[in-house]
Amino acid sequence: MKKSLVTYILIVGIAAIAGTTTGIIGKNLLGQEKVIYKGDPDQYQADSKALLEKYNSNPNGNYSPSDLVNIGLEKYRNCENCYSLGIGLADTVVQQTIRNYQIKNGDQYFEESISKSSMVGVANRAIQDGVDGTIKLYKGSATSAITGTYPKPSDKDKKWSKEEYKNYLGKTLDKMFIYILSDDTVLKEGTKTQKLDNGDVQVTLNLHPDIAPYYYKVQMKNISGLDALPSFEYLKHTYTFDKDMNLKECYVDEKYKASMGISVTIRNTINYYYYPNEFKEIPSNDTALDYSLKEENA
Repeated sequence: MKKSLVTYILIVGIAAIAGTTTGIIGKNLLGQEKVIYKGDPDQYQADSKALLEKYNSNPNGNYSPSDLVNIGLEKYRNCENCYSLGIGLADTVVQQTIRNYQIKNGDQYFEESISKSSMVGVANRAIQDGVDGTIKLYKGSATSAITGTYPKPSDKDKKWSKEEYKNYLGKTLDKMFIYILSDDTVLKEGTKTQKLDNGDVQVTLNLHPDIAPYYYKVQMKNISGLDALPSFEYLKHTYTFDKDMNLKECYVDEKYKASMGISVTIRNTINYYYYPNEFKEIPSNDTALDYSLKEENA
């Protein structure tokens, strides 16, 4: 039992990081009719590029909550330089801290994920060279809630193709965001748009727990060796954009079950902070990143 519990704690840490398929099965949710979704999951992703082009031509148009989120995420993705950090907690058998970093410098991409509890510490870094370039993944260990140790880069490091990496971890680094977002992947109840007093736009999405996190589920199953894709009870995201739809923050509240011999329920609550059009140097594997920028909000 102890070994299984440690495995599930690893699931929390690794899943917080960030091919073809026969289909996605929709279940009865909140009294909704049962729907079967078949085919490529990407068909349910809205065309964020087209939405951003439309918004740039007509910012006062009629946009749904998922449209606005796609517009803001695409605008952030198009920044020449940007970075974000995530600070959160995972509640399961023991409480576990979650830290994430994501950096884009031109066509160079970097991600770090660190998760630490009293029982285990997990750290991962990945680097992608160019939008169509190969990816290197470095699996390390967490020495604290905000630092990890990683192997030194070598000419012998495996270079993942974009297809290989997506099949294994659900997305490539240039995609930045792993969820499938569109009007088809959000539930009407609890989904809304608000204009805040300071002019910011806040969008809350109550995501469909079967469709929206498909690639996130693939990531958790493959990297943790689960018996099957995890099952989500709910996923709620609250995005904050400035008046020009520049991404500022995102609060994630999600709850799911993962199974490997036994089943464990995990709840993640994570605050992400975004810095569009700001430069941060991609660190070497022996250089720690600064999470104190938002530590007071942990």
